[in-house]
Amino acid sequence: MRIPLGLFSLLALLHVTDAAYSGKFCPSACDFTLSYATFNDTDSWLAKKVQSCRSDLRVTSLYLCFAQYCKDVSILQWIREQSSWCSEHAGVALPDFHDIVDNWSQEEREAIRRLDATKAKSFPVLGQITIPDAQFIDRAYATMDVAFRQYDLHLLYGWYMYYFWIAVVTVGVSTRLLSLVGSLQERKRHEIDSGYHSGPKRPRRKFLPSLSGVWLKRYLITPATFGNHCSQPYGWCTIPPRVQSITILVFVILNITLCICSYELTEGNLYWPEKSAQLLRFVSDRTGIISLANFPLVWLFGMRNDVLMWITGWGFGTYNAFHRWVARLATVQAVIHSLGYTIMILESGGWSHFLKYWRKHYFWNGELATIAMCALLAFSLYGIRRAHYEIFLVTHIVLSIVTLWTMYYHVEIFTKGEWNIFIWPCLVIWVLDRVLRAGRIITFNRSFWNTKATASYDPASNLVRMDVDGNKNWMQPEPGSYYYIHVLDDIMFAHQNHPFTLAYISTNTAKSSSTPLSPACRPAFYRTASEESTESDALLASSKNSRPSNLVFLIRPYDGFTSRLKSHCLLHPKQLRVLVEGPYGHSEPLHHFPAVLFIVGGTGVAVPLSHMSRLLSASSRTQSVKIVWAVREHAFLASILRDFASLLEDERIDVEVHVTHKEEVADQVLGEDLKSVRIVAQRPDVRRKVREAADDTGRNGDLAIVACGPAGMADEARSASVDMLAEGYGGVEYFEESFKW
Repeated sequence: MRIPLGLFSLLALLHVTDAAYSGKFCPSACDFTLSYATFNDTDSWLAKKVQSCRSDLRVTSLYLCFAQYCKDVSILQWIREQSSWCSEHAGVALPDFHDIVDNWSQEEREAIRRLDATKAKSFPVLGQITIPDAQFIDRAYATMDVAFRQYDLHLLYGWYMYYFWIAVVTVGVSTRLLSLVGSLQERKRHEIDSGYHSGPKRPRRKFLPSLSGVWLKRYLITPATFGNHCSQPYGWCTIPPRVQSITILVFVILNITLCICSYELTEGNLYWPEKSAQLLRFVSDRTGIISLANFPLVWLFGMRNDVLMWITGWGFGTYNAFHRWVARLATVQAVIHSLGYTIMILESGGWSHFLKYWRKHYFWNGELATIAMCALLAFSLYGIRRAHYEIFLVTHIVLSIVTLWTMYYHVEIFTKGEWNIFIWPCLVIWVLDRVLRAGRIITFNRSFWNTKATASYDPASNLVRMDVDGNKNWMQPEPGSYYYIHVLDDIMFAHQNHPFTLAYISTNTAKSSSTPLSPACRPAFYRTASEESTESDALLASSKNSRPSNLVFLIRPYDGFTSRLKSHCLLHPKQLRVLVEGPYGHSEPLHHFPAVLFIVGGTGVAVPLSHMSRLLSASSRTQSVKIVWAVREHAFLASILRDFASLLEDERIDVEVHVTHKEEVADQVLGEDLKSVRIVAQRPDVRRKVREAADDTGRNGDLAIVACGPAGMADEARSASVDMLAEGYGGVEYFEESFKW
């Protein structure tokens, strides 16, 4: 609403005899205009608001102003609220409205002295009843009306953040429901085919229209956002897949749009006379409120036990990307909010005025909250997350607590606590996540402080194997599950917990814990027949066991936690006390595909191993499993091939191992011939392998391509999958098994 100053004189004519305003702002406008003056019938040492309660001159002037300009029940409501405050803080109650007003005739009212805006600027001391003139009231009403309407708009736009994500989650839930319905129909057809048809099985029918499904996979769901970089970073920045990037981009555009639109600037504004000052105030308030509204989303998307993961089926990496971008936007908005108020304070009174504000509890807490958010952003860069995970983890927890704590005290000046509606959900989400984490720990072992694990290091393969006793685990892990592991024996890193993908399950707990690698840390392929635990048999049987015996993790030691874990068992296997939290993750429905291609590198072989039991089960539709595995160390290769020799003899499995270390010799790897395994002394041509698998499956067949390994390999597999979709292989589905922070 724009009210030119020249219109105030015209509007004033409307108020000479009749009241013109309704609503809560008319009584407030009278009170606001009279606050410029001081009435001399009270002690000057009293607080201004206490004087307003005790001054008969002011109360009478205020009531006559109500009678002159206001015309609804909001007058009585305003008086009741103020009378309650006056009774509590000033020791007096305000008189009845009609007892005052009815004693004044119309002629007496018209003769009362008027206070205009020009005189009010000098903050006069008055000794008689005075009411504001119509122009002054108009300016006050317009000022308050616009300010509070903007305030309501700021809050409404804050709620738009939730409307957006509700829409996104609704799409995810709907897509998952459609997928589940399609899977049920597919399972039913598979059971009918298996039970009543001896001939060739009918081709799998798509639940979604094939053209639209292929288009979505080719252009939205599968490809990287730009070029072929998705797992690989751009410098110190990672870009999520295209569909996630589009979602984030729309959210960013929404935030920018809502932060720059719908501002009302008025002439004659009593709060901020200059339009530039009005705009600065409104922008500062808008960005601050939307930033605060984003807080619960930041906490929700960053939790391990996120209910949204369960109802949409999206992985931790998806919501973690949302978490990072919502946090970045909230931080930028907080910076704009803080800078805006800093500029306003400096313009109004300079640095001395700014230093006075620093003594205010809410102000310096707000500044600290913004600083903590900026520090969170800096310590969360990809390079720090990857190279210095421990630093990232500790600073993230500490700075998150500081941010939430200081923000709580920043908004405490709002006596009704309306802004705590965005603070308390963060705490509730955090506490609930910790409770669910504790629940996962207890379900793994009620004596969680005494879970045993054996860690052994093989220098030839540069690999740490951790066997965790899972006899008391109540939750059966699914293929692709991962666990967070705390090592309790070393106080230096007992507080740290790192995610590790479960490689496979061994049922021979006693042997695996009591007869680990020899003191020389000999690898598995040097074990005698009596020493070997039958991992391949256990893998096939694990799906039938309600409780696994031993959970096996294959860990490549790098810096930090994994390096210290390696040092524990460098000379000989070490038994550790660990705290295990899990399982996490969701299992991809690979067993619904007739053909599955795994493209893995190094310890990424844990992914096909974890899925093998389900893929080879009687209920699986899978007829062909090909594993393309790039590995540096022969010792690691030989260990896996030896332990799973019987499993790899299955005619449905084809393993192609690419030994990438130039000094290794492939013909020294195996002690026996495995027909399903081929050794190649070169890096794999990922694109060619994807094309060969697609050609073998056919344009009408379904092929699952699963990548787990180095970022470059995963991006190449993703790009090749998109190329196959472009060439008409509509049944190609790409899955990436990687834990993305």
